[in-house]
Amino acid sequence: MIVSDNIEIQNIKFCNKLLQVCLEKDIPCVAYQMPGESTITTLIQYKRAPRRLISSNDLTEAKGFVIAPFDPNESCSSILLEPDYIHSGNCPVEEIIELLQKYFPEPEKETTPHAIHQATLAEFTAQVEAIKQTISEGLINKVVLSRIRVDRCSEGVDLVPLFDSLCQSYPGAFVYLLRIPGVGCWMGASPEPLLLVEGDLAKTTSIAGTQVMGNSSLSEVVWKAKELDEQEIVTGYIETVLRTFGVTAFEKSGPDSYRAANLVHLRTQFDFDASLIKPVLGEFVDALQPTPSVGGLPKTEAKNLLLSVEKHNREYYSGFLGPVNLEDKTALFVNLRCMKVVKEGFALFGGAGITKGSVARREWDETTQKIMTLSTFVTSVKKSLKSYEFSKTGN
Repeated sequence: MIVSDNIEIQNIKFCNKLLQVCLEKDIPCVAYQMPGESTITTLIQYKRAPRRLISSNDLTEAKGFVIAPFDPNESCSSILLEPDYIHSGNCPVEEIIELLQKYFPEPEKETTPHAIHQATLAEFTAQVEAIKQTISEGLINKVVLSRIRVDRCSEGVDLVPLFDSLCQSYPGAFVYLLRIPGVGCWMGASPEPLLLVEGDLAKTTSIAGTQVMGNSSLSEVVWKAKELDEQEIVTGYIETVLRTFGVTAFEKSGPDSYRAANLVHLRTQFDFDASLIKPVLGEFVDALQPTPSVGGLPKTEAKNLLLSVEKHNREYYSGFLGPVNLEDKTALFVNLRCMKVVKEGFALFGGAGITKGSVARREWDETTQKIMTLSTFVTSVKKSLKSYEFSKTGN
């Protein structure tokens, strides 16, 4: 046990050194910890810039780390980091750090930072009622309304210890820290797998419904009709997508209660033959995302309504990210419980599923609980004189 602990500590120290150099020198990088694992993997691209993915076929053939937005467009597109260096485990990092110290990034194109809109409770309530009206007209079944809250940090926060804290506190989540030109600097602890592929096995998950986890055990959690309806909508959608791609022999388990930090959700998992979707990986992901757990149903109508109702830009929140086709594995997660580093501090995102039975104040409180998942860590990490400059990440 002592030997194992020492190896894990060494892995963290090496990862921290790499991240610190990459953040200081604006080198495209991502570090992540897979659910249920303690090893941190760091991908660095320094020989050329990460590239934009244009079509679903690009994702099928991609090899690296992808991050995709909720609404792909000219100003916010899917980006692939193709690593020139991969660090995992306790391999020494002195040589690569010496090489990276000689790195001089190309100046990024000047962009005008957009104002971050933070909805008030009154505005959020009006949005909920507008969505419920559309639902009552029979046009839409469910819409996931989101909002942003900016936690201001006048002196900045050292991102590396914050990332370490997230990894240690959320071992069941996909925890990451990335910095990519054109994308910015993002951090998160996603509880929701979108698609996991390893060898001949593929998995996808339906997660919906939210409660604050109290002192009760998971077996004692009671779900109301509104949450059960949400889960049924998401699960039914995923089943339809699977059958569309010829996946009829899948193993379905759930729904069961699933804990993610201080919250508990309803979860249903699907296991199926990966060979059916590997040749069309990009198309399959396009069909899944955004799922009703982050957008709504019907997919297109719900997304269009969100784009007209929400006054903020989701950017990469509720999109997806993760390693793709690395060592014959793909692990894509929905980008939830995340935040973007901005000039003022941290922009934190949270959403809630709106159905015909929604009560605006309860949905507002749900978004607050989700935002607090990361906000508590921002306030707990000590200020550092060597903190990463927020001004470098506001693109």
